[in-house]
Amino acid sequence: MMLHPFMGIRDWDRIGMSVEDSAKTLQRIAYVDRQLMRIEAAHMAARPEYEIKGALARLSYQDAEHHDQFRNRIKQLRMSTVAFDKCPDVSLNELMQTVLNSPTTLCLLTALFEVVKPAQIAALHAYKSKAQPLVDEPTLHIMKHQLIDREEQMAWGREALAYLLQSASGSEKEEVSRWRMYVEQLLEAAGGVTGWEERIPLDPSVRITVEPFTMPQTSTRDSRFSSQVVKMQGLSIPDNEEGRFLTMMLSRYFEMSPAEGVAYVHFTTEGKPWQFYRDTARHMWDEVRHSWFGEAALRVKGYDVYQFANWTGWYDMTAQLFEGTEAYSHLTIAIEKAAMKYPPGKREEWEFCRDTAKDPLMTTFQDFDWADEVVHAGFGQRWMIDDVHRGDARAAQEEAERTVKKRAVYMEAHGELAKNKPAGSLGGY
Repeated sequence: MMLHPFMGIRDWDRIGMSVEDSAKTLQRIAYVDRQLMRIEAAHMAARPEYEIKGALARLSYQDAEHHDQFRNRIKQLRMSTVAFDKCPDVSLNELMQTVLNSPTTLCLLTALFEVVKPAQIAALHAYKSKAQPLVDEPTLHIMKHQLIDREEQMAWGREALAYLLQSASGSEKEEVSRWRMYVEQLLEAAGGVTGWEERIPLDPSVRITVEPFTMPQTSTRDSRFSSQVVKMQGLSIPDNEEGRFLTMMLSRYFEMSPAEGVAYVHFTTEGKPWQFYRDTARHMWDEVRHSWFGEAALRVKGYDVYQFANWTGWYDMTAQLFEGTEAYSHLTIAIEKAAMKYPPGKREEWEFCRDTAKDPLMTTFQDFDWADEVVHAGFGQRWMIDDVHRGDARAAQEEAERTVKKRAVYMEAHGELAKNKPAGSLGGY
């Protein structure tokens, strides 16, 4: 018996694509991934449906990773990142800008999960069927593993669409049908994601005019929630260890608002290197995960998570109060970098859950929350201290302290109870 040659790789005699054709096709696929990352971050803040809001952050992070993998690969295929970062096709750009402008959650998810993401999966399969499997094995390896993420995204998307359609009116279903047709024709006009398909010009009669997307000025929540700008205002929490544990669970739960704030920073900040957008996509998803930590802990303890007014103040002050780099300075330097101090800081929170509350689940949550915050403090070092302030840590700290004072005034104007808190004692997020 002989072993199959080439470690079982089949179709080893296929001619395949040239390096240039491979790189140009990957550029198109990756361009769509980058636009998906941006669209999902934007609508994470704009969509009120809570579970969809959190899921869009995860999708944005995953699509950022997909883009980054292809970005690294094309450097090995003799394409510069300068060339790679350019829009490869104005028709693809029109498609993705239209998806960004989706007027409703149902229209957005229809565009994502019935048109664009299936087309991305089809593009990967088309690439795999055309590539020379020996010479381009590094790309095919990337695609093989990406398809796991992409198929899981589709499974969630189909479930979310089915849920939304249950309560959709006839007119809403008609609207979304027209929207799907419009987005499909834009995809056809671009020759598909790969550009290999016949380009069919857009039928002008299917074009839909909608308002350009803009980030909301206040947080969005669905009807299950009440919300408040000032964190935990009006809550009756005992001043003891039990009260501190509840406060800690709620603090994690309320991190959906910081996640929305990072989404705002990600979408509205222009002209940064690619790594900034990858980092902020990760940061946004981490904050959603932390919110889910708190929600999971509260549910395990038997709390009705909708009984607590959901904190929205972080996003609201990001959109309304902070200017320029202030929002990310406040998060990464004033809050997360400060949380590295011990005590109190993240280590002490973890020790409290382990040694005082003796709650195994929250101990695990706080352990990983602490680990993530170390990463986020690193983002602050990279993008605030090194990038914005050219390595001047003192200047970065001074800006962060100014944001703390601005926040205190803002929260006082929105009814903060502890009006005489000193600057810097905002209790984390």
